[in-house]
Amino acid sequence: MLKHLLLAAAMFTCLSMYGQKTQFPWEFGLKLGTSSIGGDMIDNDIVFLNQPKFGGAIMLRRRLGNTFALRGALAYGGLKSDDNESDEAARRNRGFTSDGSVIEPSLSLEFEPFAGKRFTDGVFKKTLSPFISAGVGYGIWGEVDTDYNGASNASVTADNQGNLDDSGGVVFPLGAGLKYYLSPKSSLGLDITYRMTGDDLIDGVSQAGNPDKDDAYVLTGLTFATGFGKKDTDKDGLYDEEDDCPTEAGPASTNGCPDTDSDGIADKDDKCPQVAGLATLMGCPDGDGDGVADGDDDCPTEAGLKNLNGCPDGDGDGVADKDDKCPTEAGIAALMGCPDGDGDGIADGDDACPAEAGLAKFNGCPDGDGDGIIDKEDECPTVAGVAARNGCPEPKDRPENLQERITRYSQLIAGQEFKHIRVDSTNGTIAIDRIYFPTNIHSLNRPDKVIIEEIDRFMALPGASAFSIRFEGHADRRSSEEYNQRLSERRANSAEAYAAGKEGANPSKLSQIGFGELKPVGETLKENRVVIPVASEPTRMVKGE
Repeated sequence: MLKHLLLAAAMFTCLSMYGQKTQFPWEFGLKLGTSSIGGDMIDNDIVFLNQPKFGGAIMLRRRLGNTFALRGALAYGGLKSDDNESDEAARRNRGFTSDGSVIEPSLSLEFEPFAGKRFTDGVFKKTLSPFISAGVGYGIWGEVDTDYNGASNASVTADNQGNLDDSGGVVFPLGAGLKYYLSPKSSLGLDITYRMTGDDLIDGVSQAGNPDKDDAYVLTGLTFATGFGKKDTDKDGLYDEEDDCPTEAGPASTNGCPDTDSDGIADKDDKCPQVAGLATLMGCPDGDGDGVADGDDDCPTEAGLKNLNGCPDGDGDGVADKDDKCPTEAGIAALMGCPDGDGDGIADGDDACPAEAGLAKFNGCPDGDGDGIIDKEDECPTVAGVAARNGCPEPKDRPENLQERITRYSQLIAGQEFKHIRVDSTNGTIAIDRIYFPTNIHSLNRPDKVIIEEIDRFMALPGASAFSIRFEGHADRRSSEEYNQRLSERRANSAEAYAAGKEGANPSKLSQIGFGELKPVGETLKENRVVIPVASEPTRMVKGE
């Protein structure tokens, strides 16, 4: 028995040293109630309040944080058994009685999951708290006064002679109960503890040959406990030496300091003590979750980037969307986030010639010959001319007039049986059918190739050597401007490449350009998925008058 008690004392001491600090770490308690035995005269499976006698205990408890506690107890209980009170006729006929008692030192571990709720945000609240316990003890039951109702004592216990002198043994208390905390340090409770033993002679009667019939007993009673220990000035559940704010009540999560917004950050360390926030932002909120505190976030309702003060940058060009005139297209800061595809310093949306670098005074269009007439309107873009002649120099001879050109063109293609090439008598030009493409397609089908083969035949005609063909690609608006630009260029390139691979056309007379979605050529989607072959030749001069 001494070894068991020494072991229990050592466990109690070690756990006390390493237990979490809490208010009133020690508690002294009393238990008053009844004790009942289960054995060979009372069924030990149903012991609670069977033939009860007085029982009680004194207890010393060491709290190990807010959930666990180690409880040492010294209990006393009267143990009464009487066959005459049994529900079984055989036992009543037998008529055995016994009267004894037990003194039991024990050590138990209590699990009380809701004990910490009695302190909410550092303020005590009356709380009802259930618990369970388990441990080890030593029962000292000594001699028992047993009346065998006239039966021979020797015949009744002859099969257990070796145990007649047992005065005690190891027991295993298993308990459950309920506490009601009246104040930060005091509680009332109900405690029921069942003791398993390894002895079958506690009541003085043995059922030999059946090891499952060891005796058991129960202590049931009301408890009162009061705490004592170190000082807790602000009554928040942490004593002063462990409390970072000993004069202000606060929760354990902030070491006893107030946390007004309940975000787990003490007010003294919280830059935003009235609003719940994040530890990484010193207690300030971040509504859009972008890592920038709302107070420092220029766009607090939209997740953004730290280097843009929390504002988003959808196109990734380094200009915040709120300041970006083109928020869906990557651009440059100098143009307020808008792109400049040709690099001439004019945003594509304002550039009349977005695919060619030009001059600001011409809205981004080039003037290669410097005559003040932009190339796309200059009929002589490589030779400086005059506006009266659409950028061409004053001729020595007069230019061919419209009717002369129509007549010449009609004679040029006469008898060729072209199906896709004809003379436009209104404008005096060679008109060529357009090449249509399916959605998102740039490859040529057979009808497209027929048109280009006619172009090659036309270019091989005598009198057509001065003509050049430009394949102008277009796309509808169903994708991004950048993607449509590339698609239109691929379409124009497909047509030019096929023409260059055929006999008749001089590759130097072929060119192509993609306009993307910027120069729609019709109202429908199909009308804009085209390559337009444009035939042109230098202005023919005739002898001036």
